[in-house]
Amino acid sequence: MFANERQEKIYELLQKNGAVTTSGLVETFKVSIETVRRDLLNMELEGRLTRVHGGAVAKNDMKPFFNLEKRNTEFEAEKEELSIKAMEFINEGDIIGIDSGSTAIIFSKLLRTKFSKLTVVTHSLDVFNLLCCHKEFSVILCSGQFLKGENAFYGALTLDALSTLHIQKSFIFPSAVSLENGICDYQSELYQIQREYFKHSDEIFVLADSSKFQKNAMLKVSDMSKAHIYITDSKLPQELVSVYKENDIIIYKGDNQNG
Repeated sequence: MFANERQEKIYELLQKNGAVTTSGLVETFKVSIETVRRDLLNMELEGRLTRVHGGAVAKNDMKPFFNLEKRNTEFEAEKEELSIKAMEFINEGDIIGIDSGSTAIIFSKLLRTKFSKLTVVTHSLDVFNLLCCHKEFSVILCSGQFLKGENAFYGALTLDALSTLHIQKSFIFPSAVSLENGICDYQSELYQIQREYFKHSDEIFVLADSSKFQKNAMLKVSDMSKAHIYITDSKLPQELVSVYKENDIIIYKGDNQNG
């Protein structure tokens, strides 16, 4: 197979899976690792991919931003699946922080059925309304200015409230996640709140459905870090999971309940 033909096949794999591993390409095309590295370098110079440790990822697109009402109707099964997986990381009696957004709503509905006693910190009115009446939950609402479109609080008062708290585990729901650009979001009012959770939490859990991986958004919340725990649904291609692992980022995938 000529180099240009092989590179077209590599590009097709990238478009399908979002990533390729060097070892996988060596096996697929029965060529040397030097040949694969040369292919990936040429393709990067042509602007067709981004090389990372252990392979390459597709060029990132901007993740479209929609209002909360629309997001509440998108990827519902995926959000529930990853939320079910996240329950495995929570213990009775934990002090947890919960970000705002559509995934936070599904996550919170599961929380109230799975646990008897938790302390919950949130700036989301939706999360507060879902959990405040639970008999054994202690819920702290960090209020301030109200962002109507997101049903969430923001601003100096909210930041001040969060800065006085120590949280064991915070669950963040960003708009986009990528190796190159990190954990990103769109809402200028709310990304500062997300960053505050990072400052005051022992552990950070990043929950994002598979449509959000290797995408960009306007505002960077945090770099990728092996200290964070990343949870998604079963639709994320295994090739992408492998490339993230090569870069010391472990992703936990939900179990497809429908087989």
